[in-house]
Amino acid sequence: MSVITDLVDAAAARLPDRPAVIESGGATVSFAELRHRIEAVATWVAERSRPGAAVAVVADNSADYAVAYYAVPRAGRVLALINQRLGPAERAAQLRGLAPALVLGDPGYLAGVPDAVAFDSPAWAAALTGPPAPPPAPAPDDPAWLLFTSGSTGRPKPVRHTHRSILAAVRGAVAGRAVASDAVYLLPFPMCHIAGYNMLVHHAVAATVVLTAHFRPAEFVDLVRRHGVTSCSLAPTMLQALLDHLDTTGTRLPTLRAIAYGSAAMPAGLIRRAIELLDVDFHQGYGMTETAGNVTFLGPDDHRSGDPRLLASAGYPHHDVRLRIVGADGAPLPPGGVGEIEVSGPQVCAPGWLRTGDVGRLDPDGRLYVLDRVKDVIITGGENVASREVEDVLSAHPAVAEVAVVGVPDPYWGEAVCAVVVPTPGVPRPEADELAGFVRARIAAFKRPRHVLFVDALPRTTNGKVAKDELRSRARAELGLDGIG
Repeated sequence: MSVITDLVDAAAARLPDRPAVIESGGATVSFAELRHRIEAVATWVAERSRPGAAVAVVADNSADYAVAYYAVPRAGRVLALINQRLGPAERAAQLRGLAPALVLGDPGYLAGVPDAVAFDSPAWAAALTGPPAPPPAPAPDDPAWLLFTSGSTGRPKPVRHTHRSILAAVRGAVAGRAVASDAVYLLPFPMCHIAGYNMLVHHAVAATVVLTAHFRPAEFVDLVRRHGVTSCSLAPTMLQALLDHLDTTGTRLPTLRAIAYGSAAMPAGLIRRAIELLDVDFHQGYGMTETAGNVTFLGPDDHRSGDPRLLASAGYPHHDVRLRIVGADGAPLPPGGVGEIEVSGPQVCAPGWLRTGDVGRLDPDGRLYVLDRVKDVIITGGENVASREVEDVLSAHPAVAEVAVVGVPDPYWGEAVCAVVVPTPGVPRPEADELAGFVRARIAAFKRPRHVLFVDALPRTTNGKVAKDELRSRARAELGLDGIG
C-alpha cells in the first residue's frame, strides 16, 4: 500500500457491505459507500484547489469528517486538521497562517470564515454524490496531513506527515496491538489529534469504527452496549471517569475485549484498578504527533502479570522503529541511563533522529520507561526529580483523586517540588505534611513535596494532558513566588 486510501480500497474489495463508520447517532456508512464518497470528494477538491494546497477541516467526529480525512490527501492536497476545541480567535489565527484553499467543517465552527463549506450545506451534499474522477494518486512521499501539537509546552506547532509515514505508523499499530478484523472500535478522541489515526489502524483490517463527538461516560457505555463495541482507546482522565461511572451504576460491558491507553502518563493505581474492575486486555502505546502514532507497545500479558516494574513501562518499540537515550551532550547512553528519548524510523515526520522532549531510559530487555518531560524535571538542591515519579506515589494515597507535580522557585534549593492535588470526594482532606511524609516513606527524601496545593480540578489541554505551564503560573502566584527565580 502506498497511499492511505489504499486501506479503504482493500477493505471495500473484500467486505463491501461491512460498516466502515458508525456515527454515535446510528448513521452507518459501509466500506463500499465510504470508498465512493472518498473518490467523489477527492474529485470535487481537486477541481477547486491546486496540487499540494492545504485544505482545512474544523469539525466534530462524524462520517463526513472521515470522508475528508481520506479524500483530501487522495486528491493530492494536504489536510490541515484544526482543533475545533480552540477558541474562535485561536482557530482564526491558525487558518490565517495556513491560508487554505478550502475550509470544510461543521457550521458552528465556521462563523466568519469566508467561502467555507459546511458539512450540512448543499455544496457538500453535491460533493459527496458527484461523479468520481479523481486525479492520479499522489506519491507515497507527498504530504497528506498537517496536524498541530497539543501546545502543552507552548504555542502549537504544525507537523506534516506523508502517506508513507502515516502508513508506517498504521502497520506498527496493527502489529503492536494485534488488531482483530472483527473488532468494533470506538474512537472517543477528536480526529484532529494524532489519535485519530486509530480509524486507519482499524480500517487496515476492515474493522468497524464508531465515532463520537465527545467523551461522556454514560454515552460511552450506551455506545458500547448498542453497537457491540469490542475495543477502544482512552486517556487516563477518560478511564478514571469511566471506572467511577461503572462503580456508581454497577453497569458492565460484556462485549468490550480490549482498551488501549496513552496520550498522558497513566497512574499506576489507576491501571491496577482498571485491571481489577474490567475483564479486558490492556494495551499501552507511547508516541506523539511527530511520530504519526505510537512507537512502543505494552501488551496484555505484561499488564496481567501485575508486575509493577512492567506496568511502569511504555513497552517495546515495534519492528520499524529505533529508540535511543542520549545524555546532555547528545551521546547515546547504555541501558539504564536516564536521558532524552530519541526516535528514528519511517513514521517519524523528519529524517534522522527525532528529539522527543521526553526523559526516559531503556532497560536491558529493550523496554522503554518514560519518566518525564525534559522541561518538567525539577532540579532541587542539585538533584533531579521526575515529576511523574512523585505523581505515581501520591496517586496511591486514598485521599488523592488526581495529582500533578511541578517545580516552583525556591531561594535556597533553586526549585522546590510542589504537588497540586484534587482530593478524593468523601474522604477527609489530608494535611500537606501527611502527603509529604507519604512520599518520603517511599522514595528519596529530596523528592517529597515542599508545597501542597488543593484544587477542584487540574487544568488540561484539549487532548487531556495536564497544562503544567498553567499550573506553574498558578502555583507561583498562590505561593507568592512570582518575584523569585
